[in-house]
Amino acid sequence: MPTVPTTNQVTPGTVVDIVLKADQPTGRTVQGVVSQLLTKGNHPRGIKVRLTDGRVGRVQRMAGGAASTGLHPIQPDGNMEAAAETGPAGVAPRGQGRRDFTDVRLDQAPQSTQPLGLDAYIKPAKKRGKGKGARNTATEAATGNNSLEEAAAQESICPVCGDFRGDEAAVAHHVQSHFDE
Repeated sequence: MPTVPTTNQVTPGTVVDIVLKADQPTGRTVQGVVSQLLTKGNHPRGIKVRLTDGRVGRVQRMAGGAASTGLHPIQPDGNMEAAAETGPAGVAPRGQGRRDFTDVRLDQAPQSTQPLGLDAYIKPAKKRGKGKGARNTATEAATGNNSLEEAAAQESICPVCGDFRGDEAAVAHHVQSHFDE
């Protein structure tokens, strides 16, 4: 069984052949430049590394024929200064990983062409019930306005004083009160 490279041989910027996690059963290797060492020490199946293109796998061998980049380790974004902040053999100290976050509160809100009113957030009530009533809601809404007009047309005015308004029974009772006095 061939031996795998050690942490002394694999440093950020070295060209290596790795086996990706998905390819472990087949043993298929891919070649790339080491960006970061993910294993602190040597491992019998190979040191786990992250390549500059973001893929992660275990180093099987040093890439033959491809030259190493030399003394300066290469970071995925090409930043040489960030490489100096890493620990021994390019391993980032625990808890000090580089993260790029932006504060979304500082982003400018998109300007709307129309102001929104509160009615934009109100949802209509859900229709309840089954059967006939659920099917005829559109026709009832149309006839609902007509029933108000019909009620107004059926309203009577007191013929004695002209001030009282109401349906026929109410007006008849009111008229009777005029003559009872």
